[in-house]
Amino acid sequence: MNWLEAKKYELYKERNDGNYYDIELSREDKTLSIFFGGNLDLYFSLKKFGNDPTFVIGKDNYEIYALFDVLYNSIVNANIYEKLTDKEINFIILMSELEEEDYHQKIAEELKKREKYERNLRKSTQYKNLVQDGVIIWKSDEYFDEIAPFIKIKKQENAYILEFGKPIIPPEYKNDADLMLMDPRRITVRFRNSGSRYEPFNIMFMKLYQGLCKLDYEHHQIHIEEYLIQERINKGESLKRVLIKK
Repeated sequence: MNWLEAKKYELYKERNDGNYYDIELSREDKTLSIFFGGNLDLYFSLKKFGNDPTFVIGKDNYEIYALFDVLYNSIVNANIYEKLTDKEINFIILMSELEEEDYHQKIAEELKKREKYERNLRKSTQYKNLVQDGVIIWKSDEYFDEIAPFIKIKKQENAYILEFGKPIIPPEYKNDADLMLMDPRRITVRFRNSGSRYEPFNIMFMKLYQGLCKLDYEHHQIHIEEYLIQERINKGESLKRVLIKK
């Protein structure tokens, strides 16, 4: 069955030997695997993609879409810090009282510090290499820039398109032994927990993975967005048009 005809993903979650979850999302014959390796780094791997190395994350499964939506907007806006939590606010209040200071002022200072950090982050080399014209382009932390497989995350009307790819290998890297690991049957991208070329944006991919692990894959509750998409399909629109029309 073509993914454009399928109304839902096939979803799979299983604990691996390292006591972490392996996540698999499937449309048609394509499978997107998201998992931790033995080195405790995160991996995205696309397999069975034929001549079309893309995977659609659509609102037809809104829980998964919402997690990718947070990922995309957090990175594009360099919004790495979360809002102040109640725990953080209570800690600021406690410390302010101990030091006999105005906690309102301390909270305002913390917010300004975070805003300044995000402004500076948007000017950083990591951000400029990662976000290009509204598209997230992550080169695998497994390899040098020149030979690294990559994933592009593109925003559409009701979906995100995950496009995987491999660069044309420059002549000076043709004999690089690591290229033997680049399985032609799949494209795998590594996100280092430590030492990533895009640090600190790797944090957001880790949060995405944690969110995927928390979802209940066996008892899915229909979201209003999924209902509206189904209504448009019932009226004759294709799923492709509903999800990725610009």
